[in-house]
Amino acid sequence: MATPYQYPTPAMLDGYRSAVQSAGQSPRVAGASIDTSSMAAPTGKLSLRQRLAILIAGADAGRVLFPPQQPLQPIAQPAEFAALGRPWDYPVGWNTRVTPRTGKVPFAVLRDMAAPETGYDVLRTLIERVKDDIVSQQWSIGPEDKKVKRDARSDEIEEFLEYPDKVHSWDDWLRMLLEQMLVYDAPAIWLRPTRGGDPYSLELLDGAMISPKIMADGRLPPPDIGPAFQQVIKGLPAVDYIQPVPRGQPVPVDPNGQQYPELLYKPRNPRIDSLYGYSPVEQIMTTVYIAHAREQYMLEYYKNGSTADLIFSTPPTWNPDQIAMFERNWNAYLQGNLANRRGTKFVPDGVKPFDVREKALTDDADQWLIRICCFAFGLSPMPFIKMMNRASGQTHAEQQKEEGTIPYLNWVANLMHQIIDIKFGYRDLTFRWEEEVATDPLEEAQRFKLYLDTKVYHPDEVRQKLGDDAMSPAMRAQMDMPNFAETVTATVLPPDQQAADDKRKQAAADQKTEAAAAMPKTPAPGVAGNVGKGHRSSRLTRTALRY
Repeated sequence: MATPYQYPTPAMLDGYRSAVQSAGQSPRVAGASIDTSSMAAPTGKLSLRQRLAILIAGADAGRVLFPPQQPLQPIAQPAEFAALGRPWDYPVGWNTRVTPRTGKVPFAVLRDMAAPETGYDVLRTLIERVKDDIVSQQWSIGPEDKKVKRDARSDEIEEFLEYPDKVHSWDDWLRMLLEQMLVYDAPAIWLRPTRGGDPYSLELLDGAMISPKIMADGRLPPPDIGPAFQQVIKGLPAVDYIQPVPRGQPVPVDPNGQQYPELLYKPRNPRIDSLYGYSPVEQIMTTVYIAHAREQYMLEYYKNGSTADLIFSTPPTWNPDQIAMFERNWNAYLQGNLANRRGTKFVPDGVKPFDVREKALTDDADQWLIRICCFAFGLSPMPFIKMMNRASGQTHAEQQKEEGTIPYLNWVANLMHQIIDIKFGYRDLTFRWEEEVATDPLEEAQRFKLYLDTKVYHPDEVRQKLGDDAMSPAMRAQMDMPNFAETVTATVLPPDQQAADDKRKQAAADQKTEAAAAMPKTPAPGVAGNVGKGHRSSRLTRTALRY
């Protein structure tokens, strides 16, 4: 009877490994031979390949039904081959490529798709709408811990970011940065230093000129290893850049003895199998091509259409001259004359009109294409689709904020926080977007009332947010007085309010006494001649006293 397969024990595996490393001896444990028939372990002299191989014990056992066999041996297991942990299978000779995005969608194609003169104008409208939405947000620099008070460093960075490149304001600079991200997803910022090494400006470069370079393991080289980017001008490698160097660390120098320029290359949508980002424009390339073709068809329809709006069939007995004369008279009478178009025109028998105009140049397909584009950019498609009710509009606005605006804001905030951390060295400071202020006056008032009732804000703080000065002492004294609703449950009242309250209570008591004295006396129920009436009078008396 055949012995069933048994999984190898740790002692058997140790003996198997020692046998592989030996010069061909049979595996032994404590001086006794190990039966390896159920493990497919070699029992005779081992070849050099067997001694160097990485084997899975029991994978090719003779008694296993349809065994998986031993795997093919790796060709680059040692660390010096730089294959261990390689994140992606980059092409051979990657660093010798000069043109950025070689093998990918070229930057020029993405630029033409988003350009109004060569691309889809609705796409350009969406890009500008995203810029407007992001630029309109308010921001500030402050401690990452909100409980910590601001200091002069926050003012320093805010003043620096008012004109990041010393030429353009923050709004203009941010619009250019967003353009690089939305179209290419290749935002590149040259961190230009002063002669002393401090940050001088944040110079935006066209990401279409930047070609990333890698080490043997497929990753961008650190600053002390070598350049990570090349700027390509006119098809030639022009300038090498290194990754940003943290403040306080020495900046490597090039062969000419000059410090390498530092470049912050920050795609919003990085991928593990590529050094380039994945922009919203690239994500909807096919949709944009279809929409652009439909738009071109509509343009050609109005520019170079070859079909008349109206065609007449004439009687078969008419000759070409008669047909031409009828056409000239018809067009002369109606063309450009709105009044005659509203009148009545009589034609010979046998003349029949045929309306060949297209009933609609747009349909649901155009709306569907625009909805896809809006979704890719996180925008609401409401301006481009049929009228919706108010509830649907509010839902789309809230969805746009959650799915579109907030991710863009987070990306910008993370980018600026990285610059503050690395180049300024202020690790405890952060870039923060201000809380959105309600535009509806009623909603704003309700929000402030909630903050005041829950003691989150003082009235002076609310006045400051509204642009008013703090309350004067007289206003504050009047504001601090409890109102009538509060005095009902108050235990101690100010003297003037206590006197007024006592006077009011005394007046109410006197009025009640006078009303009781003026009420006529009625006989008790059950007296002869007034049976039952006393009961009704008693009820009326109680009602009068109660009210």
